[in-house]
Amino acid sequence: MKNTINKIILTGVLLSVFSVSALMANPTSGLRTLNDLFPNLNANQRRNVLSEGGMRNIFFAREKPIFVPASNSGINIMADVMKRTPVQLIETLLVVPYRTRTLTKLDAYNAISQVEKLSTHLVRQSRGVDIPLFAEAVRLEGTSRNSYVPDPPPATVLPSSETIHLRIRDYYFGNTYFRGEFKENEHGVTLELTNFLAVWYLVFPVMGAEKFAMVIYMEPIREGMLVYGLAGIDIPEFIAAKINLASNINRRVRIIINWISENLRGIR
Repeated sequence: MKNTINKIILTGVLLSVFSVSALMANPTSGLRTLNDLFPNLNANQRRNVLSEGGMRNIFFAREKPIFVPASNSGINIMADVMKRTPVQLIETLLVVPYRTRTLTKLDAYNAISQVEKLSTHLVRQSRGVDIPLFAEAVRLEGTSRNSYVPDPPPATVLPSSETIHLRIRDYYFGNTYFRGEFKENEHGVTLELTNFLAVWYLVFPVMGAEKFAMVIYMEPIREGMLVYGLAGIDIPEFIAAKINLASNINRRVRIIINWISENLRGIR
């Protein structure tokens, strides 16, 4: 009887050692895959999503998106964006490959905490000149417009939720103000950006408060860090036509996604 018990204990210890060894040899083995989350991608779309720039798609609210997460994935950022009744939307999907190690949800949180780096990204104008579309990006203490606080050092503990406020000085629209709602879930993290004040062009309001929403979902998967985003804006059609809505959203979404992906690539 005693020998049998000892054998059972020894077997359990060996299985635990083998399991730990296997996990250390392949730290991504317990993660979901791109196909698990987006099973409807064709081969060309999959290639583009895994490329450095990823994929973006502009569509109207009455149209269907390209990137539809699996029904059992637990990812449903579309519902959060559609609450704003947007006119046009931009979806984006990108996988940032791992370099020296597998990234974590904490790494994703630290990547989006580096607010001031948003102002380092340039875009090309029609005249062929590169400009910082976000001339300045700072974190605020709250909804006060001038209560600047510096970015914190990298976190060592992942918060389950957090609210941040940002002031972004747009090259064309001047100071714009956003609220960021961060949440952790079972597999990943979500950041929802919403303008908490109206956006103006010169002396004309072009977008009311709470009319823009961009939701970004990030999850460590086997292929790398998944970055899935959806942005939408609700403004009158005559204003949308005058400011070239699709192009304006697209450039700003591109900056935000590039900011996140570059911050992730910089993590060792």
